[in-house]
Amino acid sequence: MNKKNLIAVGDIHGMAHVLKLLLQHLETEFSPDDAQFVFLGDIIDRGPDSLPAVNQVCRIIETFTGSVMVLGNHDFFLRNLANLSLASDEEGQWLAQGGMNTLESYGLDDGDLVAAGKALRRMRPRHVTLFESAVSHFETENHFFVHAGVDPEVPLSEQLAHDLMWIRKGFLDHTSSFEKMIVHGHSITPSELPEVHSNRIAIDTGSYRTGRITAATFHDDLLRGFVSAEIDSDGQRIRQFDASAQEIKPAQAA
Repeated sequence: MNKKNLIAVGDIHGMAHVLKLLLQHLETEFSPDDAQFVFLGDIIDRGPDSLPAVNQVCRIIETFTGSVMVLGNHDFFLRNLANLSLASDEEGQWLAQGGMNTLESYGLDDGDLVAAGKALRRMRPRHVTLFESAVSHFETENHFFVHAGVDPEVPLSEQLAHDLMWIRKGFLDHTSSFEKMIVHGHSITPSELPEVHSNRIAIDTGSYRTGRITAATFHDDLLRGFVSAEIDSDGQRIRQFDASAQEIKPAQAA
């Protein structure tokens, strides 16, 4: 069931304090009665607080019915860890790309990944359920929501799960239209701000690097604009952008 309002949230990467700021703002504007969230994956890794970030995602999905999490390439590794199916060649790749940050956040960083997977299933069943129920994509009449992107040579209905989680080359430089507008994260935008292209909407604004997490908001399946939460050495702030990704400046006091 698609609701009147949809909020797509870009890569979080363990930046729970920034996510909290973003969600606090969004929950003042949208209610569970008329809105649903689509988290575009990479909830974990790189940042310091993967566990509380996953807690927040669980809470939103449980509160806003119809909400989903799209499986990101980083989330894929944790799901495999919990399922005791993390391949040996995946272990080093994951740990080198932020997996150790996640294990530390969960208190499972003693080096035994099999034991870590068993402990995760035992101690955090709610989290395991979230990752196991994550979808490869989510679509509406006009938009196709994925983590990384799509293969331009393949119909949307036939996309490979691997490409939806990992693709960059061939997608980011593709300029022709797709069957639907693609909404994605995975690749940090060159501007480190939300970007609207002719065939895709990019909302990975570099969370762990910039301290910024961005959400795209849709009303009746039309892009309404963007909200970014930022926390850095200068403090914390909410920035808003219109549907063309131009920042909306706060009104000046009289």
